[in-house]
Amino acid sequence: MSRDPHPLSRPLRDVCINSLEFARDKGALAGIVELADMSRLSELLWDKNGGLNVELAGRRDSEHRAWLELKISGEIDLICQRCLTGVSFPVQIDSRLQLMSPGQVWPDEDLTDDRIDAIDADEALAVLLLAEDEVLLALPIAPMHESCEPPEAADKEQEPSPFAALAALRKH
Repeated sequence: MSRDPHPLSRPLRDVCINSLEFARDKGALAGIVELADMSRLSELLWDKNGGLNVELAGRRDSEHRAWLELKISGEIDLICQRCLTGVSFPVQIDSRLQLMSPGQVWPDEDLTDDRIDAIDADEALAVLLLAEDEVLLALPIAPMHESCEPPEAADKEQEPSPFAALAALRKH
């Protein structure tokens, strides 16, 4: 997929492709997807600054099947589910997506390799949403540091419980 000699600096926020034409024409593009632009992913992030490098290439195989090859790399800071601080997570995705036209039979038995999947062909496939979907699928269920402690309760004086007043009334 290194057909594009330019560095990965082109923002891909608004890039849409006709997926079947892109595959037929052996299209290639590379750029950056900003973390702040990925609304579903950003809810899980400790730090929403930065971006991920994305490379997308179209292919047709000898059986005339259309494919998208997607590579995503970078690093994101997720929220640790134990201590509620940032935990670094390396993103390294290398997916092969078979494009399925309407009415085409989905190849369930052919997709035994985890790097291969099938998606609907789309005349206006948003590269940002495709990249976000693949990143979300690659995330751990409960991101945590190797070793950390849950946050401690703040050392501030607690107000008396309203139920304590009720308990006092009950004694009378």
